[in-house]
Amino acid sequence: MAIHAAHGLLRFARNDDQVNQGFPNIATSHNAMYYVIYNVFLFFTTSISKDHFAMRTLISKANVLARLFALWQPPEKNERIPIEQAFGRVTAEPMDARLTLPVKRASAMDGFAVIAERFKNGIPDTSTWVLGVDYVRADTGDDFDDCFDAVIPIEKISFAANNTPIFNVETPLATGTGVRGAGAWTKEGERLIDARLPLRAVDLAALTLGGITEITVVSKPTVAFIPTGSELVPPGAIPARGQNVNSNSILLDCLLREVGAEPLIFPIVHDKWRELEDNLAQALARSDIVVIGGGSSKGGEDFCADLLKKHGEVICHGVAAAPGRPLCLALIDGKPVINLPGPALAAFYGFDWCIRAIVCRWLGIPLPQRKKVTVTLTEDLVCSEKMSIMYRAYLRRNDNGSLEATPLSMGGTSTPRALCADVIYISTPGEGTHKRGTQIEVELLREETASTPTVR
Repeated sequence: MAIHAAHGLLRFARNDDQVNQGFPNIATSHNAMYYVIYNVFLFFTTSISKDHFAMRTLISKANVLARLFALWQPPEKNERIPIEQAFGRVTAEPMDARLTLPVKRASAMDGFAVIAERFKNGIPDTSTWVLGVDYVRADTGDDFDDCFDAVIPIEKISFAANNTPIFNVETPLATGTGVRGAGAWTKEGERLIDARLPLRAVDLAALTLGGITEITVVSKPTVAFIPTGSELVPPGAIPARGQNVNSNSILLDCLLREVGAEPLIFPIVHDKWRELEDNLAQALARSDIVVIGGGSSKGGEDFCADLLKKHGEVICHGVAAAPGRPLCLALIDGKPVINLPGPALAAFYGFDWCIRAIVCRWLGIPLPQRKKVTVTLTEDLVCSEKMSIMYRAYLRRNDNGSLEATPLSMGGTSTPRALCADVIYISTPGEGTHKRGTQIEVELLREETASTPTVR
């Protein structure tokens, strides 16, 4: 109640111009009142808001997504592109072969094409055979003159002193031996690939063989990312006291590309209401999904959740998942807007369970599953009773080939080291403690390599 009362007084006292200044100006009596209320608000939000999310029932990740998907259906947007640009894209429709291959027939191997009839009584005398008359060269995939109807592999052929062939094959030789008939590779009208499948290199090769040069794919959703925080400086800048480097833009850019979206990364936006509002409007106009980084909690300059409440329908503010509990999700102008917490690990987890699911919903594909491996814990893993926690760990391989995982301390590990972890474990609320020495399944964040350290 105290939080809501102080927050309401603050919103009553401020106006957009004052908020845009970033800190109250006490030159006037009105702003003096604002200054007092501002500090009262800060007192409540710093002393009480730490437990604000814990005091109320938080929504599970599954329920958050279920609420969103009950209200939002992605539009049908497709585009036609050259096959050379289609790797990794998602098919919008089934595709059938437009060609028949081989057109007539082709050799199934490297060898010599012969007339099968001449082998009906055993191996013929080939001492006077002439190349191009009695036999022809027929390599894999080659067509050959219609007078020949079988192919003998080169491994079963030797040569006499006069260079005529000697065949070492079982007889009689059946017509069609070593030959692929018309349509053996693909037939016109044959289904090659279904809709809503990400295109692999082998898929593109198959489609090319089927005569397809253009493909209708699901349009990538454009996802805008707005990094917010007056304390942020761009990569490469030397941060002064009280400043922090913006690492979430490159994180989101790569994660969005990996899941099949088109990222639209905005410059850093300061914690000023008008500036945040203007950038949100631009992002909504230019993208299909909007992600705002930072400003989702209850700090004195955390305006983003209020911004979402003002302009749209908030689906949740606070989720039973950590790191990233203050995540806020809303619909604005029919578009999902996700306010990720600012810390990099929280941003990663929020992206992993929420934004990945939204992009996959747009593309019409199942959520990709990471490879899992079984590991032995080197320390106790204490799971939350009420929250789904993302634990990160490093892998070590024993001499016997088994894997050990050392969970990283939530508060005692540097952010870069935690980000570079090998695996994650997503706990289920109430699953209890996994004791040291027990085995659990974890998700690989990077493939195992020869460089995985070995326990000695």
